[in-house]
Amino acid sequence: MKFGQGYQSALDNAEFPQEWVESAISYKQLKKCIKRVRKELLSLGLDQQTMQKLWEHVATGSESQGDGSASPPLLSYKVEGDEDVTFIPKLTIALNPQDGSPVDAWLSPETREHLRHLVKKKRAMSISPPRNAIGKPQFQSLQKIAIDDDLDASSEDAGDSEDPIETVEVPLTAGSEFLGILRKELEALEKLQDREEKLLHSEITQLGHDLRELKLSHKRRSKEEVETWRKVFEIYSDAEVFVSSHESDAGARDVEQAQKHFDWFLAQLAEQRKRGEINLDNDTRATVDRFIRINTNLLRLLRFQAMNRTALSKIMKKFDKQTALHMRAALPTALERASAAALSDELARATSMTISHELVHLIPQLNDYLCPVCYGITYKPVRLACNHVYCIRCMIVMQREKQNECPLCRAPVVLAANSDAVDYDLKHFLERNFKAEVKQKQKENEQASAIDRFGEAYTKSDTKCKVM
Repeated sequence: MKFGQGYQSALDNAEFPQEWVESAISYKQLKKCIKRVRKELLSLGLDQQTMQKLWEHVATGSESQGDGSASPPLLSYKVEGDEDVTFIPKLTIALNPQDGSPVDAWLSPETREHLRHLVKKKRAMSISPPRNAIGKPQFQSLQKIAIDDDLDASSEDAGDSEDPIETVEVPLTAGSEFLGILRKELEALEKLQDREEKLLHSEITQLGHDLRELKLSHKRRSKEEVETWRKVFEIYSDAEVFVSSHESDAGARDVEQAQKHFDWFLAQLAEQRKRGEINLDNDTRATVDRFIRINTNLLRLLRFQAMNRTALSKIMKKFDKQTALHMRAALPTALERASAAALSDELARATSMTISHELVHLIPQLNDYLCPVCYGITYKPVRLACNHVYCIRCMIVMQREKQNECPLCRAPVVLAANSDAVDYDLKHFLERNFKAEVKQKQKENEQASAIDRFGEAYTKSDTKCKVM
């Protein structure tokens, strides 16, 4: 299936609202504009092969005239206009000053120099190109010129001056239409993206407000919901749906990869619900569905954006290929800005950061507060001078073994730590948010301390003392 057919089929998919479809790049309409541009160029005698030959000459560099100044290039293409005026594409062509035809594009510099001297001997002709009935300049197709090998260039007077190369600007009406349509559609896409992005951020902010109220509630049911959200966000953080932190693929994911990781998140969520590890009542299920819908809408917007980005790239490539006008190199600054704003690839990263800040970070994750030595919760956290934090049990073990270097940064700060290094603010935070984990770690520490005092044979038992 050709891109145009696949693109239109995807737009017609019920996934996208009608207003989105109406704002999309009109690939089919722009293709028709390209045909009109080609027809307009052909009416001027500028077929694709001729244009390519002219550009090949331009690529070799301009020549210098007798006075040392550079002669004008055989061909140039520029687009005049900005945000407030219509874009006017103009094709500038170097002409033979004698007959108004384009200077031959594939002649060597030596031959071109020789021809200039020959032209001087001919009868002077008007340097203006002949015009057709509607007033447009007409040009002859490029023709190879045969040169007599016996012609002696030295017969010319060394002091003779050369005729200057003339140029003519040809406004391209169809090209102006193409750019006008493109600008209108890019502006519509930019407005659509701004509106949808604001809507997403509004939904994220509202959900964050609801989670804050839930977290502040002292009801037992609310605390259970907070624990449920903790598990949901733990899976979501592991999924790294929109932005990867792994060294191999760090950065924003493309829409296909993001969809793949989001599907993994949904599968893990369903699996934990099936095993009974995550229990959702009606209210919690509705809130989780809101969170899922936010991600689904963002993925849909990213997919729509990616489709339009591809459509724009392909239509510009097709324009240059079929007209040989080098449109992409002459794209107006105003249109480049509109394209960058409407099809920015920073949307995923920015929205992901908003989700992380407004939602995920509201519910502290246990993985963020693990001791880097024992990988348990940082019970009675000790903050070293290097600012790294360890649980008090691991700190005691390191000091007992005379290990003075911080395991993370190797700073010699371990032996200097004392009771003043306990971070009580963090200790109270962990006790509020991870009561079960703190209680379990406290129990393990007490048992380890008893083993230190009474030896490995010590075991804590609930069996009543037989003596008593």
